[in-house]
Amino acid sequence: MPWPMVHFAVASRLVANPSPEFLLGSIAPDSIHVRNNITRADKAKTHLMIEEHVFVTDEQLMDYVELNRQQAMQDKRFMDYLCGYIAHIYTDRVWTFNIYPPYETLPEGRKFYTQDVTKLEFLILQQDGANEWLDKLKVGRAFDLGGLRQHEVYQYREEKLQFFKTPEHEPIEDPSVISLSLVNKFITNTANEIRELYQQSGIMK
Repeated sequence: MPWPMVHFAVASRLVANPSPEFLLGSIAPDSIHVRNNITRADKAKTHLMIEEHVFVTDEQLMDYVELNRQQAMQDKRFMDYLCGYIAHIYTDRVWTFNIYPPYETLPEGRKFYTQDVTKLEFLILQQDGANEWLDKLKVGRAFDLGGLRQHEVYQYREEKLQFFKTPEHEPIEDPSVISLSLVNKFITNTANEIRELYQQSGIMK
C-alpha cells in the first residue's frame, strides 16, 4: 500500500520527534518483501491479519500491543518500534479504503499506482525534515516481531535507503490520480486517528 515516505510522514505527525526505532518500526511489516517467492498469505501474517484480505480492527491492534506490553515496558526502544509497527498497519488499512480505490477502476490501475506512489516518495522527501527521517532510520534498532526477523528488517531498510540515493528512480511526470496535497491531508488525518487510538489505550499521553 503506501510506500515508506508516507509511513515516515505519518510517524512524524504522530510524534513530534520520532525515534529511529519508531521510524524503522513504521516500515517493518513490509520487510517480508526481502524473502523470495512470498505469497499474499505471508504478507498477511506480518500485517497481523488473522484472515487473508481482512484487515485487523483497532481492538485487535491494541490486543497485540497488550501481548507485547511486558517487553515494551522494559525497553522503550521496543515500545517505539512496536508503536511504529502498529501505525504502519493502521495506515495501510486507511489507505486501502480511502486512497487506493480510484486505481481499481482503471484498465492499467496498478501501473499508474506504482508510478504515482513512486513520484510521491520523492515529493515527500523534498519536504522539510524528511531527510532527517532517513538519517534516523539508519541507526534504528529492529526487533523480532510479527514473524519477521531482525536481520530481514535491516536488509529491507538498506534496500529502501539505496532506493532514495538513486535519483533515476524518480518518475518525471507528476502523479496522475492522486496529488501531494491529498496525501498530505491523508497523513495528517491518519496520524490524528492513531494518536487518539494510542491515547485511549494508554500508550500515549
